Amino acid sequence: MINCYSGKDPVICKPAPHMLQTDKIRLLIEKELEEFNTIFNQSFDTPDPLLGEALRHLHRRKGKQIRPMLTILTARLCGQVNMNTYLVSAAFEMLHTASLVHDDVIDDSSQRRNQPTLNVLFDNKTAVLVGDYLLTTAMDYVARVGSIGLVHFLVELGKTITRGELLQLQYAHHFPSEEDYYQVIKHKTATLFACCTEGGARSVNADRQACEALRSYGENLGICFQIKDDILDYSSASAVGKPVYNDIQEGKITLPLLHTLQQCTAQERETIEKMLGNGIAGEQDRNTILQLVDTYNGIAFAGHRMLHFREQALQALDIFEASIEKQALIDILNFALERES
Repeated sequence: MINCYSGKDPVICKPAPHMLQTDKIRLLIEKELEEFNTIFNQSFDTPDPLLGEALRHLHRRKGKQIRPMLTILTARLCGQVNMNTYLVSAAFEMLHTASLVHDDVIDDSSQRRNQPTLNVLFDNKTAVLVGDYLLTTAMDYVARVGSIGLVHFLVELGKTITRGELLQLQYAHHFPSEEDYYQVIKHKTATLFACCTEGGARSVNADRQACEALRSYGENLGICFQIKDDILDYSSASAVGKPVYNDIQEGKITLPLLHTLQQCTAQERETIEKMLGNGIAGEQDRNTILQLVDTYNGIAFAGHRMLHFREQALQALDIFEASIEKQALIDILNFALERES
């Protein structure tokens, strides 16, 4: 028996065997998620055959919906969930989906969540146009809120994510500083988490202190998520839903390798530079880099930094009194560090 969530009070219930932490949280906001999905799913219905086929594929591969969960939870933490909460949630989730489609084209990816990407199923032109369609749909959602402030909020988010992609291209096959690395992931990943958590608070007219605290929580949570993704890319046993060692193959210098480059000998650094500059040739090159990352504890270092940002996220929640919503946000933070996919 464990405490499950129902309304505002915990109740005793029997969870399914091996129930994931995220599944437990879903019980807390089950009705709100149903309402969100009713609204969100409407955007995947279209009479156009090509667009419809592409949208159905994207809809089938939807993930855990962590971002809408965050928006709903932070709205509940600060007030009463309303239609604006659902529209803001849908806008951010649609923008996230659009960014993934565009990412797959930029990275020439063939898989995401163990399914073929749009650019593989169709072609790059179709994928880019579908991503554009999703982006304008996101703008439509937030426009329906009727708040010019939230419109600007979404626009700035889109610009920030794009700048993050450009920064990542700039640093590909180069060696950024650790601070440069954090700037990339703040732009590409953490800002969206921050907007989801702050957006939930804004949707219920929370005060400035609450909005700022939840933005800080979301940003630090997003950094944890991205560092964990970087760690999983070095694990052949991970179920992250994309080919492992993908970052190395694309010349992306993520935190485990960045730490290794800072610690290794000049000769070892030269070897890595040559491999990344020429493009990873095959398994032998990958194994060489993986062995060096292991030797210099690159993954352990990344895990340690992840704990630092977890602490920052927890501190941001200190202004809120204990509640099941606050505990759920803490549980999502712990899930970010413990997940294997």
